[in-house]
Amino acid sequence: MTTGDPTVALIQAVAQRDANNFAAKMADSSLEAAVDIWLRRIARRKVSPAARSRLVRAVERGDAAETKDVQLTRAALLRKAGLDERPAAAAAIAAGATYTEVGAVLGMTQQGASARIRSFLATHRDASGVQS
Repeated sequence: MTTGDPTVALIQAVAQRDANNFAAKMADSSLEAAVDIWLRRIARRKVSPAARSRLVRAVERGDAAETKDVQLTRAALLRKAGLDERPAAAAAIAAGATYTEVGAVLGMTQQGASARIRSFLATHRDASGVQS
């Protein structure tokens, strides 16, 4: 395939059009994977599929007691996978994590974590039209 190939143009157009939808689906699946890993490896709990589903929804809303730990786990997993961990890290901060905790799980300093998350939040506030 070359850049002049019609298939390349079609793939680029689809990627441009569906990037936000794809990102939302990736975020959903990363949260579910983080819940599964957190339950199995950290909390060492076995739950029913219904309880797991309720936990995923509660963490997504940010009202589960486990939200901070699950989002910290998710951020660490995303970073190790080479993906953008900032949304999960920001969710962990919103759930009560400190920048020191975020930095520790991401393998960076508290100052580094703070700078990354604050710049992410500023960008997303500006993009959503909310004044920072």
